[in-house]
Amino acid sequence: MLTESLFISAFFMGLLGGTHCVGMCGGIVSGLTMGLPENERNKRNRLLTYLISYNSGRILSYAIAGAVVATLGMVAENIGSGMDVRRWFTLIAALVMILLGLYLTGWWTSAILGIERAGSIVWRLIEPMAKKFIPIRSTTQAMIAGMLWGWLPCGLVYTALLWSMTAESSLQGAMVMISFGIGTLPTLLGLGYFSNSLISKLQKGWVRTTMGITVAGFGLYQLQALYLL
Repeated sequence: MLTESLFISAFFMGLLGGTHCVGMCGGIVSGLTMGLPENERNKRNRLLTYLISYNSGRILSYAIAGAVVATLGMVAENIGSGMDVRRWFTLIAALVMILLGLYLTGWWTSAILGIERAGSIVWRLIEPMAKKFIPIRSTTQAMIAGMLWGWLPCGLVYTALLWSMTAESSLQGAMVMISFGIGTLPTLLGLGYFSNSLISKLQKGWVRTTMGITVAGFGLYQLQALYLL
C-alpha cells in the first residue's frame, strides 16, 4: 500500500468520524471546558490553549499506540515469513473500515461494538487515573488528561490502529495515527467552543449518513486497490 494512501485514509477517517467523536469524547471535552475557572472559560484564546493542550496529549497517545502496533505488525511479518502478512492486515483494516462506515450511518449500530469491548480491558486499568485529571485546572493537566483519555475504548481509533499495523516502520505507524488525530481536531476543537450547537448538527441523520457512506467508500477503495496491486 502506498504511504500517501495510508495517511490520507487515516486523516479522512478522523475527519469524517465526527459523529462518533461526539458520542465518545463530547462529554469529556465539555467537562474539560466547563471545569475551567469562570475567568479562564470566557477568554477564547485561553480556552483554545487548554483545548490544544488536551488534544496534543490525546494525539501523542495515538502516536505511541501506532508505533507499538506497527512494531507488532513487523514482528508478525517476520514470524510469518513466506506469507504476505501485511496484505492480510490491509484486508482486515479495509473490512473494519467498511463496518465503521455502516456504524456511522446508523444502519448497523453494533458493527464495531465488539472491537470497543476488546479495548475496554486496557481502559479499565487506565480509567481510575484518567478521572483524577477531570476537571482541568491547568494546561499541563490538560495535556496529561489528553494522554490518558486517548486510551478510551473507541472503534474509530482501533480502526485507525489496524491501518498502523500495515505500516512499514514504527515511525510510519506513529505518523498514521498522528494523521488520524489531526483529522479529528476540527470536531473536537469545535466541541470545546460550540458544544451543544455542534453536537446537534453532527447528529443530523443526513450528516451521519453522508459521513458513514464516505468512510465505507474509503474502505471499498482500499479493497479495490489491494487486489489491483
